[in-house]
Amino acid sequence: MLKKLRMRPILSAISLLLVVAIVAGNVVINRFSYVINQALAGDTTDYGSASAELQEGDEIVQALGEESMVLLKNEDNFLPIDKETKVNLFGWASTDQGFLLVGGGSGGTVIAAQNKVTLTSAFDQEGLAYNKELLDAYSAVSSADADVNSNSPDSMAALANPDASFYTEDRMQQAKEFSDTAIVVLSRFSGENASQTELIDIGTYSNGTFLELTENEKAMFDALEENDFNVIVLFNTTNNMEMGFLEEYDCVKAALYVGLPGQSGALAIPRILCGDVNPSGRTADTLAYDYQTNNPTYVNGRYVDNSMVYQEGIYVGYKWYETADEEGFFDSVSNDYGTGYDAVVQYPFGYGLSYTDFEWEAKTSWSASEDMSATGKYTVEVTVHNTGDKAGKDVVELYSTPPYTQGGIEMASVNLLAFAKTDLLQPGESQTVTLTFDAYDLASYDYNDANGNQFSGYETVPGDYEIRLMKNSHTNGAMVENGESSFLLHSPGITFPQDPDTNAEVSNLFTGDTAYAGTPIDGSTMIEGGVDYLSRADGFANYPTTTAGAPSSQVDEIGVYEYDGYDNADVSDIQYGVDSGMYLVVVENEDGSTQRATLDQLQGTDTSGGKLVINEELMETLSDYDAEEWDAFLDQLTEQEVKDLIGKGGFKNEAADSVGKPLCTDRDGPAGFNMGVTNPNTETKWTGFPTESLIGCCWNPSLTYSMGVAQGKVASATGLQGWYAPGVNLHRSVYNTRNYEYFSEDAVLTGKLAASIVQGAKENNLYCYVKHFAVSEAGANPNDKNTWLTEQALRETYLKPFEMCVKDGGANGIMSAFNRVGAVWAGANHALITDLLRGEWGFHGTVITDWYQPYYMDYTRGLKAGNNLWLDGTFDRAAEIDLSDAGTAYSARQAVKNILYTYVVTTTAVSITDVPQSTLFIALWVGINVILVAGLGTCVFFIAKPSKKKKK
Repeated sequence: MLKKLRMRPILSAISLLLVVAIVAGNVVINRFSYVINQALAGDTTDYGSASAELQEGDEIVQALGEESMVLLKNEDNFLPIDKETKVNLFGWASTDQGFLLVGGGSGGTVIAAQNKVTLTSAFDQEGLAYNKELLDAYSAVSSADADVNSNSPDSMAALANPDASFYTEDRMQQAKEFSDTAIVVLSRFSGENASQTELIDIGTYSNGTFLELTENEKAMFDALEENDFNVIVLFNTTNNMEMGFLEEYDCVKAALYVGLPGQSGALAIPRILCGDVNPSGRTADTLAYDYQTNNPTYVNGRYVDNSMVYQEGIYVGYKWYETADEEGFFDSVSNDYGTGYDAVVQYPFGYGLSYTDFEWEAKTSWSASEDMSATGKYTVEVTVHNTGDKAGKDVVELYSTPPYTQGGIEMASVNLLAFAKTDLLQPGESQTVTLTFDAYDLASYDYNDANGNQFSGYETVPGDYEIRLMKNSHTNGAMVENGESSFLLHSPGITFPQDPDTNAEVSNLFTGDTAYAGTPIDGSTMIEGGVDYLSRADGFANYPTTTAGAPSSQVDEIGVYEYDGYDNADVSDIQYGVDSGMYLVVVENEDGSTQRATLDQLQGTDTSGGKLVINEELMETLSDYDAEEWDAFLDQLTEQEVKDLIGKGGFKNEAADSVGKPLCTDRDGPAGFNMGVTNPNTETKWTGFPTESLIGCCWNPSLTYSMGVAQGKVASATGLQGWYAPGVNLHRSVYNTRNYEYFSEDAVLTGKLAASIVQGAKENNLYCYVKHFAVSEAGANPNDKNTWLTEQALRETYLKPFEMCVKDGGANGIMSAFNRVGAVWAGANHALITDLLRGEWGFHGTVITDWYQPYYMDYTRGLKAGNNLWLDGTFDRAAEIDLSDAGTAYSARQAVKNILYTYVVTTTAVSITDVPQSTLFIALWVGINVILVAGLGTCVFFIAKPSKKKKK
């Protein structure tokens, strides 16, 4: 009896723990059920009906490889080589384990084995023989220690290269006997959350950075030089390397930037090397000899007290290098590479070689005597002649040089205006391309009335703008018969108080007294002493040599600022759950009649009954964003549906049966659909495109449009509706670890290529969330970090690609950024998301957060700013909002309207992804509950069991 009494407290404690475990466990499992279920279910996509679309996508991957790879060096026309030439592959990155096809994080994917074309398989398919004995030797070295899918540079393929002892006399002799041609592959990998510090200070490199040759790579080149090989270098990299060694080693005859070519883009490599394809790629960035000197972004490339300052202002990439050259900033530079500009820049922006020669002749649509007008459209027609002996494509680049005044509005000396790539031209063949621009394209944003004309906004200043046809940002285009390559267009001085496309008023939103949250984004009130932003005045006399200061402690008080402009909104007319019989999608029966769809049917979990079809008449009506029917339509939503639509946005968009809205499935990422977050090691058969950093080198919007079309077709065939792409942040610094997810250092090149993708996708039932809005160039995800810059740099440089995607591509989805714009989180910045995006640019559609971080991505603050949807990929929970609050109710109403509008104007047919169901997940959930309940029942039984009385 005494023993039983002693056991009861222990059993009671165990019972209590079991009850807590059952309740808490089920709450946690239920909350995480979506992501756990997906992870255990794997890829359940039905690819069976998408074979034709996937084949089309693969062909575009190959075309992107062929048109994007850049021939950087070709000494004495060493390339192309004969297809009968045998080659040695040097470098661990040439092996199947080491050659990179995609990046990491959202920009990466696990390509299905049957779709994957490595470097060696590309050579095999194209019939180019290589030294397998040498390749096997590389494969045996360090491969077990290198993880090319890691986000950390410390485990990258480059570090698997063997040291000097690998290059023995016997091994080099065997290679030389096989062939005197060597192809060296250099790889660099980075991932979404790798930090810039790792790229700069990585310890394995003596006296260098991640973007320079390692000691082991130098040993490889030394061995090749000593043994008189003819070397071709392939750059298989996420970030541009320092390439001065191409000139330091006499053995290097040619170099080709191949980037990360996606599933089958590597086929372009042997095709280009052997001349079956004439390279037509152009650099999307300026390639300097040294990225740490003579580059104003370098000293402000890291966070100081969670702040980063874009102190270089508008002088990013070629706009810095070309303007600095114009001002004589490099005049004193002299080294082994040359003097002045030639000692600093190895390959200019827009540079690329060809196997043939082209000549141009041009005519303009304006005369030298006429003044520019605010509404005028200007064209330059360029006839391109292939004067060489091989077929090829050429890229025509048009730049402007504005009339800069000392101390006036900051202006770069060279600015990309337009570009065009020709078709494949046979020897002797010609083609005329037309380049178009207008006065707004020439305008600078004067945020502080620098020229004293009492105006702040976009304007062209009085004077002559030089319009220049160029081979790249540094070299004028060669014209036949000594024709002109530059033309003057006179501006009388034009201001743009209204946006020329939307007619909306344009004014400072982030500057001085009109700055959002009372805090200018230039840090003038937050950073002690302000920031001395780089100016062209006096030859860049204030070039930054030290990192800008940290902000005051007040910055976090501003960081929680909440827009209050809707707090007194009249929401008395808003109703919930009032059925008006308006359904976007209905069930069509065999007899042609229709009926309301159930929630299970709209979620794809019930496929019985009739076929889901769109209500074409209603969709057409609601495609007018201002249609009066929207009010009654939105009144049908219940309060719970409103919260679900806003909060449950992790790789999907919730179904709502009250309005007949089906479940939508969204996928990452810029290089094609992937499941990298929920299923990081799961192969998918979706098309794996090249990374955007390679695509940026194609300079062909028609080709990127085809990419968008292909993605839309595959999405429809496999039940997808949304895509977290394209990424249009810029390559501000070469050390940004997400550069592979973005196209270029230039806003216009980025904007034109991305807008074409968006347009092609949207025309084929796929909405794109263009990302990351805005100034999220840092690399590792900049959670709640401050970003300081001038409003001129923000508008002219970093917002321009988004603006082009909205105006030219018809984007109806935007992803806000992790970081703060100034001191306010991008997703809670009303000036950015509402005043500028929706107001000035006329955007109608959905703004989604990046991956939801509960500690600062507040629902209410975000909603009131104009953020509509939360990418909650982990919790899958409804938005925690108070709809009895007027400001919140008003903002939530706008949010669900925008979410539904995106569906309405993109969708022409119903396509629902089957919800992944894992039997293992269900079994584990049930099994764990059975065990816990059984344990609880056992404890209760023994506690309640009466004790036996002892016999006397």
